Amino acid sequence: MSERIVPSSVDPSNVDPGTPPPARPAARPGHVRAAGLLLAAGATAWAASTVIVGDKIKDGIHDLDTVTGMVFVAGLLAFVRLVAVTRGAGDGWTRIIPYGLLAVLAGAFLLNALSFGYARHDDFPLPLMILDACWPLGQLGMLVLGVVIAVQGRYRGALRGLPLLAGAWFPVTMVADLAGGSAVSVYVSAAWLLGMHAHLGVRLAVRPAL
Repeated sequence: MSERIVPSSVDPSNVDPGTPPPARPAARPGHVRAAGLLLAAGATAWAASTVIVGDKIKDGIHDLDTVTGMVFVAGLLAFVRLVAVTRGAGDGWTRIIPYGLLAVLAGAFLLNALSFGYARHDDFPLPLMILDACWPLGQLGMLVLGVVIAVQGRYRGALRGLPLLAGAWFPVTMVADLAGGSAVSVYVSAAWLLGMHAHLGVRLAVRPAL
C-alpha cells in the first residue's frame, strides 16, 4: 500500500480568536516591582511639585520641579524598558518603538540634569535648546506606545489600557490649559499623573505578573 502526503488546506493565517497570544519573554518579578515603584514614586513626586510650584514655573526654572521631573522621567524609562524586555509592543516593526522612546526620554532626563544653574529656558545654549524638544517628544512617544500596547494586547486587564491613558497626559494637559488656563491645567496634570501613571506603577508593584 502506498502513501502520499496531501498538503493541508488550512490557512495558517486563519487563527482562532480564542487562541492565546504568542509567548513573550518574561521579566523577573523583582524587576517589575522596582519599575512599578519608581514609576509610582516619580509620578507622585512630580505631581506634588507641579502643584507646589504652580504658575511660578512660567517665571523660570525651579529646582524642585527639575529634581522631581528627573525622578518622573526615570520612572518612565524603567517602564518603557520593561515593555521592551517583555515585547509589550509586539514582535513586528513596532518592537522598535520602546527603544526609540528610551533614547528620547534619556534626552529629557539629561536636559533636566544640565539645566541647574540656568534661571530661564531662554538662557539655554543651543545644545540644551535641542534637548528641550525631548520633553514633548517623549510624552507624545508615550502616547504612541500606549496605543501600540493596547492594540497588541500582550498585557491583560488594566495593564492593557492604563499605558494608553497615561500616555494621554500631554494632550489632556494641553486641552486643560487652553480651556481653563494654567491654574486649571496644574491640577488636571497632577490628578492625571496620580490617577494614571502612579496607578499603573502601583499595579505593577503589587501584581508583577505581566
